[in-house]
Amino acid sequence: MKQISQKTIVTTGRVLRSFVSDRHELEAEPDIGEFLYEHDFPNWFVTHSRDRYSMDWGDILPAVRDGSFFFPHFATPNSNITGKFLDQPDAEVLGEILLRKLAALASTMPGGESVTRALELEGFQVDQKNLHLVPLDSVTSEKEEEERVVSLINQSGLGNSAVILKHLQDARDLFLQQKDHPSIGEARNFMQALLDGIGDETNSHGGHDVGYPGGTANRLIYLEQVGFFATDEKTAVGAAWGFLSAGNHPGIPSRDEARIALILSLEFGLMLLLKFSNWKANVYRSFS
Repeated sequence: MKQISQKTIVTTGRVLRSFVSDRHELEAEPDIGEFLYEHDFPNWFVTHSRDRYSMDWGDILPAVRDGSFFFPHFATPNSNITGKFLDQPDAEVLGEILLRKLAALASTMPGGESVTRALELEGFQVDQKNLHLVPLDSVTSEKEEEERVVSLINQSGLGNSAVILKHLQDARDLFLQQKDHPSIGEARNFMQALLDGIGDETNSHGGHDVGYPGGTANRLIYLEQVGFFATDEKTAVGAAWGFLSAGNHPGIPSRDEARIALILSLEFGLMLLLKFSNWKANVYRSFS
């Protein structure tokens, strides 16, 4: 079973905590245990969370993830809070089911947009009606793709690697903070910095006769002229950069626009980095 990340678990905990504190400012403090039971969480989960953990989500969620939540005092698998046989592997699976449901529940609460966005970047959609996460198995999650891109940047030897990584991190963080247009801007900056880095290295070490121009549009042409891009590749990268540079896209909600921009920049970034690795190995003049 695909796990949700620790970052998303922490975000879930924050929303669950704020549900009580925010409501308390307006009315009598809600009974979070009653709320959980109302949404079909098992009675043993609600009771144990209240009696042993005092509904402290900072303690509950990590314990659910590592399985210790289910075995507070017991030495044998058939003695645990569920009342049924439960070994450690089964406890981890059960814990993931509970964490997914808690994340889905948190997505319906005030501030739950942060959980929804975090889950989308991990490759999950939220079925809020049934409190269920739907894995997008046909799509690589943003998190997995970002990890691969970061690894390739770190291996690339590009002189501006730190700048490239900062733009990528900022694009993701701004998306999670619901700052959609700034996130799109950082996704564009990530691609521009990557193209600049590849162009700079090629100009410095490739020994090409073509002059090295300024400006992203001109550098796309330069990279085509020296052989890094085929014409159709240059056109595709230019179109992606143009999408990221456009002021707005009527008809596309800003959240979807920002998510598309982040994923688009990652996919084209991955393509650029894979090509650059082979380009560099062939002294910035050809591919093997």
